[in-house]
Amino acid sequence: MKYVMILVFAMYIAPASAQTIKEVWSDMPDSIMPLLSRNNRLDCVDYWEAGQHGDVKNRLEGKVVILFMNEDSLAVADTEVSSYEMRLERGAIGDVQKIFVRHSVKVGDVTDWTERVFSPAWQLLKEYAAPEDSFENSLMKGARFF
Repeated sequence: MKYVMILVFAMYIAPASAQTIKEVWSDMPDSIMPLLSRNNRLDCVDYWEAGQHGDVKNRLEGKVVILFMNEDSLAVADTEVSSYEMRLERGAIGDVQKIFVRHSVKVGDVTDWTERVFSPAWQLLKEYAAPEDSFENSLMKGARFF
């Protein structure tokens, strides 16, 4: 009986404490996405929820647009060549276990990316980069040797 009560209690508490991507993105440290302040991120969400693209400017006066957002993930273009994707990994009771953030930069035919995995408290757990050979192969496409 004691375990049943604990399980029922946990079911009522978990949804109240389960964070959405909107909350996680708003609370993210500015150092992770340096061109956007917390206010910029909140403005982007407000425009998205109103069904508008908005006119949010980054710290370099460029346009910022949310491309996609649902409860557990989002994609945002913070410049014409740079974008971020964020995804939440949840535990069994719906709490956020890990936050995945991928930063992509596209120049011509070449896309370079870095993916970082954070704890819910924004502690860096792992970092991955695009394989060096894929970057070099992209750079070498169409190259002429003399």
